[in-house]
Amino acid sequence: MRGYRGKILRVDLSAEKIEIENLDMGLARMFIGGAGLGVRMLFDMIDKDTDPLGTENPLILMTGPFAGTAVPTGSKATFIARSPKTGLLGYSTFGGHLGADLKFAGLDGVVITGSAETPKYLFIDDSNVEIRNASHLWGKDTEVTWNTLKEESGFKSPGVARIGVAGENLVKYACIMIDHHRAAGRTGMGAVMGSKKLKAIVVNGTDKSVPVADSEGLDEKVKSLNEDAKSTPTFSLYSEIGTAGFVDMATAMFGSLPIAYYTEAEFDSYNISGTTVKETILVGRRACYRCPIACGRVIEISEGKYAIGRFAGPELEVTGTMGTLFKNNDLEALAFVNKQFDLLGIDTISGGNVISLACYLYTIGRVSADFDGIALQWGDMDAAIKLIDKIALRDGIGDVMAEGARQLAKYYGSESLAVEINGLETPMHDPRAFSGMAVAYATSPRGACHMAADMYNFQMGVEDEGFGIMSQDRFANEADLVARAQDLRCFTNSAVICHFYPLFSNDLADLFTLVTGETFTVQDIKICGERIFTMMRLLNLRLGYDTKNEGLSELLLKPLEGPTEGHVPDIEAHLDKWYAYRGWDRTTGRPPKEKLEELGIADLDIA
Repeated sequence: MRGYRGKILRVDLSAEKIEIENLDMGLARMFIGGAGLGVRMLFDMIDKDTDPLGTENPLILMTGPFAGTAVPTGSKATFIARSPKTGLLGYSTFGGHLGADLKFAGLDGVVITGSAETPKYLFIDDSNVEIRNASHLWGKDTEVTWNTLKEESGFKSPGVARIGVAGENLVKYACIMIDHHRAAGRTGMGAVMGSKKLKAIVVNGTDKSVPVADSEGLDEKVKSLNEDAKSTPTFSLYSEIGTAGFVDMATAMFGSLPIAYYTEAEFDSYNISGTTVKETILVGRRACYRCPIACGRVIEISEGKYAIGRFAGPELEVTGTMGTLFKNNDLEALAFVNKQFDLLGIDTISGGNVISLACYLYTIGRVSADFDGIALQWGDMDAAIKLIDKIALRDGIGDVMAEGARQLAKYYGSESLAVEINGLETPMHDPRAFSGMAVAYATSPRGACHMAADMYNFQMGVEDEGFGIMSQDRFANEADLVARAQDLRCFTNSAVICHFYPLFSNDLADLFTLVTGETFTVQDIKICGERIFTMMRLLNLRLGYDTKNEGLSELLLKPLEGPTEGHVPDIEAHLDKWYAYRGWDRTTGRPPKEKLEELGIADLDIA
């Protein structure tokens, strides 16, 4: 198939051994790339005894067939490993240009095993690959690391993935920062990288002629898609005011952006919205490789208490976790905290959730004193800033908070109040506002995840006719649509293409055919997506997945007045419908043998 380079780089940090091997094209046909192919490779390398922070847990970096081609937003890539946060499958997809750089260097992916004795970084310059000393970078923030590596490499704009102090200190939700402050944020991939004493990966690729089957047809298709995309509300919203442009609609119209750690219904979010960013501190936009949307915000705050100079602006998720969830409406303070998370290398979703949970526990009297002298109150961003530093350093109470929301709540005898599923903190899309998110969170391969099935989009009116995803009511039990959305997103997360680009299954099939030369239909996408989702469940079952953990946290089961109209999804009814649609066993969570045979993965059965 075209679209691939046909090469995988293998790096053993313990032995300082570097090898190039051929990509298994049979697996590529079945699992595509990105999360799908990466997880399939991981399947053969780990089991229930694998320590997520041990030398035996591999860290896989995988691109897809679209990376480096003309496909809009198709150059994302994914880090994959066993998650130290959940103990289950971990993966995180990111933007920037690193994915394209890797393809330009002649590689489809990188598999990193072992652990270095002293800090190292991986240097890839086309066919030249080196493991280099990074002792001088250990303890440095992600921006200093990025600038230093650009200067050391001599390249004007290499792709750079790096961790901050949080990753070095094995914070369970440490992220990996990519290029211009993009992040592989979820499931603790930064901690896996830190456990290997791998500070960074630097990639310079010069061969931009990624092979495609029909370059002329692809150019025509891309031109048509971009013209059509520009007229869609999603494209316009994210282009003009970024992902945080959804903030006011989310709070006032739908009630989907949670408030006061999921306990209140109303909050004036205008001061922290994308609109206010544009009106006050916006100085530019930034796009990932081959992205016509450019949702990335460039802001500047040059004076005052929260001066940060020029930096990336806050996006939707951090605007939720350190805005509405923490009851903060100070935009400059929000921007400051967003930068702090990025420099330290902390996932803004999990990090913000943990801070807000701490505040909630304090305000309801579950914390007898304070947090190492920090008396946390709603909206007190200065106190939050101090706690973020303590988390990154695992200092005092920060050592407990670095483990996550469940562990923090348990420390204070309130485990049931932690809002998370399967160990992963919930993103900023409340299932009381969009019922499809309830079962999407509960059955996601990586814990509470908004990217495994974006039902908040579909239940706002987005449709994919080819996949039969057409919502009737945001409060309805549409668990069958969730399953279809999961299969669709397993394919797009493997291809790998951004969810923000308004692309539907029929066009996705056309693009895959034009790039690879393999005739692909919407039905092929359905089968492939279901195969990948099922394979992910099989891996999780091997790692200890338990259906008893499929559910909503206590606070999400409490009705709120306001935009959510007192609605709480009946999670058990949703799960019953979901399992019936899948044809899986509701008690064990297992797909039947017949389904595995139908999908061509009976050899992966763990019975």
